[in-house]
Amino acid sequence: MAKAGGRAQKKVDHLAALANLLGEDSANPAHLFEHGLALLMERLRADRALLTRVAGLGHEVFWWASADESAMRRIFEHPEQGYCPWVMAHPERPLVVRDATLTPLWRDSPAWRELGIRAYAGVALRNGDKVVGTLCVQHGEAQAFGRGGLALLKALGHLFSKTLEAEHLKQELQATRDALELSSAVVQDSALQSSRSSLPNRRYLDIWLRATVFLARRRDERMALVLWSQPMERGLKARMQALSDALRGEDLLVEAATDQYLLLMPHTTPDGAGILLARVREALGTHPAGGTLWDPKDEDLALRQALHRAHRAMTEARNQGAPLVWHMAQVPVTGP
Repeated sequence: MAKAGGRAQKKVDHLAALANLLGEDSANPAHLFEHGLALLMERLRADRALLTRVAGLGHEVFWWASADESAMRRIFEHPEQGYCPWVMAHPERPLVVRDATLTPLWRDSPAWRELGIRAYAGVALRNGDKVVGTLCVQHGEAQAFGRGGLALLKALGHLFSKTLEAEHLKQELQATRDALELSSAVVQDSALQSSRSSLPNRRYLDIWLRATVFLARRRDERMALVLWSQPMERGLKARMQALSDALRGEDLLVEAATDQYLLLMPHTTPDGAGILLARVREALGTHPAGGTLWDPKDEDLALRQALHRAHRAMTEARNQGAPLVWHMAQVPVTGP
């Protein structure tokens, strides 16, 4: 009886904690997830309660509560084998599996065979109209889910969705602030501009990357980079400035080093970059150039690896007498 009483006391604590959080002007998402998942485990008598999402490398668990942490290892390693991908593919209604061994659809599934999840209840998490993850509870034994428990699961799923959406908006706003601060800094600080070419310099690029590359990684958008070298000659400064002013709003042309120029083209493929490079050659002439794609899933935010590839590709283009060489995944490709 003492154990049951302790369980009831925890329920009260978590409900009170959630009520206090929701009464604050700005709820702490970490505390909200912690108390919400603990409440689900108690009310639905679950072995685990999880929040999952789709990241660059696939499904992942990003918040959890578990009665046995050792059992989480397989879940962490293979979340795509569970029921959550099915929930995301059918977000219009919750998925309730009371006993996988008695359900033809799930009795031979890896969720039961590999991960040992015999009972499951989950709902989709949304960011606006987009499905971004799941909230679920899992059991190693058969479980009868009551109507009240499932109603709590749905309610917390809606609450967590709104919380994640708010956090996403905060990050978008911060990125926008960074971009606005960057624009303001350009006006106020001549140290961000090259006196030789009047183009943004490497210091400007470092600031620009904070906003642009962060968003590219969140949206899984690749960025094309092209690097070339040409000496400063009469009239080139004016042509460089005119070209920079004519670029798309998201593109950036910088003076990477003396007589060396870097064109960055967010969410652009090599084919798309080729169209823009034709305009660059028309304005500046043809010079051996090296191109690459920065992959937000696997590469650093400072573009060090991508810039190294672009340098190597530019050297190869110069040695081959080619107008452009793309260097991606260690495979050089001569371009138009």
